[in-house]
Amino acid sequence: METQQNIETSRIFQLIMFSMVLTAINSNSVNAQNKMGTGLTGSAQLLEEKQSPIISFSPVFNTGKTFVRWLVQNDEKDGIFIVERSADGVAYEALGFKDRVGSSLCVNLFYSYVDETPTPGQSYYRIMSVGTDQTYSYSDVVRVRTDMQSTNAPSNSASNETEPK
Repeated sequence: METQQNIETSRIFQLIMFSMVLTAINSNSVNAQNKMGTGLTGSAQLLEEKQSPIISFSPVFNTGKTFVRWLVQNDEKDGIFIVERSADGVAYEALGFKDRVGSSLCVNLFYSYVDETPTPGQSYYRIMSVGTDQTYSYSDVVRVRTDMQSTNAPSNSASNETEPK
């Protein structure tokens, strides 16, 4: 019987490998896609979902950190959510992952992630939702203005603007 630590280590390894596949898919490098596109699961082809399961997405800057929060409605798929950040709204980097918990019940699920080191000035955030059925979708992009001068005091001056996808 596997210990909890072995199970957790296995899950982390799976997420890292999965993120490498996603990076290869999203890159423009044919070599990267050829290296990572096969061998792990036989195929890394993802299909775009028509609608994101995310109904609310609101990153907020406060005390030098960006608190990324999102709400998912009636999501029946398992998978992961990948929190992505960009300094320019064009080139995104993956910050972290959250397990996507599918449920056949009619429930809304709340997720959160903390960006400990947001880009000074402003950052763009989005969530990539990936299902175990090899589908993906993106949330809206939200621009968060940061005031890096006031990292020790709570800031009520942060503003968020939703950008088109």
